[in-house]
Amino acid sequence: MVDSVKNYGIAGVSTTLELGKQGAKIDASNASVISIKDKDGGLESIAIADGTDDTHAVTKSQLDTASGQKVQYIKTSVSYNSGTVAIGTAAANTRIQSVVVEKGAGNWTDANATTEIVVGDASDTDRLFSGFEPDGGQHKEDADHLYVSPTAISAIVTQGGASAGTADVVVYYTGTIS
Repeated sequence: MVDSVKNYGIAGVSTTLELGKQGAKIDASNASVISIKDKDGGLESIAIADGTDDTHAVTKSQLDTASGQKVQYIKTSVSYNSGTVAIGTAAANTRIQSVVVEKGAGNWTDANATTEIVVGDASDTDRLFSGFEPDGGQHKEDADHLYVSPTAISAIVTQGGASAGTADVVVYYTGTIS
């Protein structure tokens, strides 16, 4: 008696493939998405190993490690009368590489010695940048500061005598700012 039958003429399987009796299902009924579902149709998580080739999927830990080492930037704009502008929250182990402040087109009308833009956090408001010159164009400060716990970063504009003016604040970092 034959214990198994090999049929090489099979044309294909259904768009939903059940793995074992009452088991998980691979659902390809949507032409652009393949889903792994439980026996009741709920989406399931799948486990994968770390990718070892350019064409492999990667685990979240591999992705976090790779993106955490990449230099990224976050940009915000401020005006002469903005006051405190939230930039984002630096996650633990985020290193601020540098901060660039570039004034917008035109001048900071009536700016004086007290007109300033600083970038920092609640503990030290100018930890990352200070020394904005309204008459200049672009100003850079190499901060090289590591945040060891989640910390909110802000730009603070002191209006002084200014009655007009804008600037872009760009923070370059490795890690995560959200």
